[in-house]
Amino acid sequence: MSFLSTPIDLVGTVSVWDAQLKRATNSFPIYSNVEVYVGRDQRRCNHVVDDPVISNIHLRIYTIIFDRENPDEVAPLVYAQDLSMNGTSWNGYPMGKGKESFLLSDGDVLRLSPKLSLHFRCAVQGKEDCFDMLQMIEMRVFEDQYSVTPQKLGSGAYGQVHMAFKKDTGQQLACKIVDLRALKNKVVREAEDQHSRHFKEDAFPPNRNRLLVTRAFKKSLQRKIQEKLDVYSREARILESLCHPNIISIEKVIESSNTIYLFQELVTAGDLFSYIQYKGGKLDDIEAAVIVRQVLMALDYLHQREIVHRDLKPDNILMTSLADGCRVVLTDFGCARFVRPTVERMSTLIGTFDYSAPEMLKSKQGYTKAVDLWSLGCVAAVLLTGDIPFKNSLTTDPTDLSRERDLEKLEADMEWNKIRQRARDLVRKLLVFDEAKRIDVKQALNHNWFTNPSHRVEFEALYRRAIRGWKPRTHKGSLISNLGSLIKIPEQDSAPMQTLCSDGYSRVDSGQSYAAEEIPYQARDSSTPPVSQEYELCRGHSASMSTTLSDPELPPHCWVGHADTRPPGHPHRNQDRDCFCPDPLEFILQEQSSHMQTFSAGYGMT
Repeated sequence: MSFLSTPIDLVGTVSVWDAQLKRATNSFPIYSNVEVYVGRDQRRCNHVVDDPVISNIHLRIYTIIFDRENPDEVAPLVYAQDLSMNGTSWNGYPMGKGKESFLLSDGDVLRLSPKLSLHFRCAVQGKEDCFDMLQMIEMRVFEDQYSVTPQKLGSGAYGQVHMAFKKDTGQQLACKIVDLRALKNKVVREAEDQHSRHFKEDAFPPNRNRLLVTRAFKKSLQRKIQEKLDVYSREARILESLCHPNIISIEKVIESSNTIYLFQELVTAGDLFSYIQYKGGKLDDIEAAVIVRQVLMALDYLHQREIVHRDLKPDNILMTSLADGCRVVLTDFGCARFVRPTVERMSTLIGTFDYSAPEMLKSKQGYTKAVDLWSLGCVAAVLLTGDIPFKNSLTTDPTDLSRERDLEKLEADMEWNKIRQRARDLVRKLLVFDEAKRIDVKQALNHNWFTNPSHRVEFEALYRRAIRGWKPRTHKGSLISNLGSLIKIPEQDSAPMQTLCSDGYSRVDSGQSYAAEEIPYQARDSSTPPVSQEYELCRGHSASMSTTLSDPELPPHCWVGHADTRPPGHPHRNQDRDCFCPDPLEFILQEQSSHMQTFSAGYGMT
């Protein structure tokens, strides 16, 4: 379904629940391009509620669409912001007045007062099977700390980004899930194709040559896999070392041999690309200057630490608000790397073509941190003109002559759009073919677009206001953990160990097989002795599960190990889930061992 099929698109429905009457009294729709204000003020609120505890303007509900041209990639994201005096809760967690907005998922409950609550339902349901079985098992290991929801925020070549939240505070996060298995499989497939072509070209090599080639292939394959894995490990380690208001803040990284779970701050107003669309396709000089200056602040921080981003583009710049002068955040450090000053040049062709510096194509020559300044020049041009200056030039005609023609067109576009001289001058100095003549980040920050006497004080004041609500990370110690280190192994005398038998069922020492539906759920309070981890895995739901979840049956909280006993028609029933879900520790260790055995056997490494 396309969300742009009608001028105003329905993205959800909110029901007003009366606790005294124990029923919904009415409901109202949420549309993609209409902000909804809830409160007692009849003049300023779209939906008026009559309750003395509720503020005149109590709650704001709005929608962010990431890509209006491809709306089915990520569904519209509906947010709620608490504006009240007495407070609002999201699924039992306090939202806090003036704090970041909360992303709403299907089934969420917003409690406005002891009497009234709002129940949110999405107009279009997302996919339920967004996590595979192994990921759901891995998530059970850290489910007491973080809950990863099916709410999709984005996707990439080897994974997806989902909304998550901390179980103790309810703080919402973005969780980037990198599927290392898919990455390894792609490397293996490409290597196999290359290996096969080699033998086809040399149809009957001597046995000795064939053996040497095979050995070389094995070593090359191992090296390529490790290089790919190092890229994603490097992203986590770079982010762990950073703390700046204009750079995405990392909360936690959990790694296994199969998956990386990267938890980072949830930025609630979409990316710069969607912001440009929201603004009508382009920005005026002052609006563009505020954003470009903040990105330069982030690049200055990175370049001082000898880090180059290498993939600067509107999609990787996030907006904390749709209001003018909001804080902007640089994200996606998958292409970033450390460089040694003055002596090291990079040569990898990486990033996004439309925003890549010309020297990145000349791999023999290599390139430096200056590539980030070229990319920023492209971003600035997009902000000012609404068009990418070097669209498709790399793929159709990757020459300096082609780009010179594009620069001439850009000059004409800026003149046509009546871009002021200061802004045009900065763009020209950023989009210089010779990196040695291109201005660096310090020179760009001191450019008179930002430092002229009539605007300098205003820009500095705007920046202070933009970052006013930002708080530096206070976490001490490493933010990166191995999944295995988080598994709580029970004491031997606390319960018999659960084992995975050849028939695929879990058995305890007595030999009895347990199914989720055979053991009734019994809620326990703090006075009840804790139940062993093995016994908990036989339950339909964990007894320690938070009661404030939007829907306790959403992945990864549902029991996927046995036939689904929920009634037909239940929104989360899945007839296909009839497989056993073993103990997380045992399964993860088995999966790792099996993967290594298969990999080794397949290439003669055993």
